[in-house]
Amino acid sequence: MVTAAKRSAIEEGAGHGRPELADQIAAAVLLPVDVARRVLPENGLPVYLGIGALVLVDLIEWPVAVAAGLGYYVLKRWRPQSAATGR
Repeated sequence: MVTAAKRSAIEEGAGHGRPELADQIAAAVLLPVDVARRVLPENGLPVYLGIGALVLVDLIEWPVAVAAGLGYYVLKRWRPQSAATGR
């Protein structure tokens, strides 16, 4: 929720043509997530099969494979709150 003080600060920053520091930090942090979403396939089957193959040949342990699979699932389905609410 945006408070009146934050809305005022955002409008003042927009008037100067400078994004707020928090917006710059958020953009920098989310850049790798955006790149990964564009690079990784929409269909998760190749990723999950690849992770399973790595477990079968003992290159990674099963807890690491579970964490990687869950990480991929969350990465593909998570959206920032502002995008989810349409703001």
